[in-house]
Amino acid sequence: MPVTKRDALLAVCSLAPPLADGACAWCAERLPKRRRMWCSDRCNEAFWANHWWSVARRAAKRRDRYRCRRCGARAPKRPAPSAHRTRAAYLAAMRAWRTAKRSERLEVNHITPCRGKHRALDCAHHLDNLETLCGPCHKSHTAALPRGRIAG
Repeated sequence: MPVTKRDALLAVCSLAPPLADGACAWCAERLPKRRRMWCSDRCNEAFWANHWWSVARRAAKRRDRYRCRRCGARAPKRPAPSAHRTRAAYLAAMRAWRTAKRSERLEVNHITPCRGKHRALDCAHHLDNLETLCGPCHKSHTAALPRGRIAG
């Protein structure tokens, strides 16, 4: 059977236990019947939240409660239809929210730079290496990084 990228990653990942037959690849608990890799959906989700960029980014924002870790800024909240008396007022609030969202959005930063590994299954996306930052804080963090060649 060929070795998948996931299996190769689990073999070297610092968060995963040593691979063993009949054990969960994430928590090392015994696998229930009909399970081959993960003992539960929670272990499956934990693996992907620490290794796949789009899932890790969402998990980091949720963990940080949608606030900048450095200055505490929040992203603009989407307006609720029930908070407005008329549909026109709600639509106006939605237009304002969309405009604010472009400039005041939160970004997820790799503390240790990942240098182009965003599209790959990688340990660079571990949640302990991610922080949620507002645009200005992310810009100042990036500007302070030493300039160098991007490693593949």
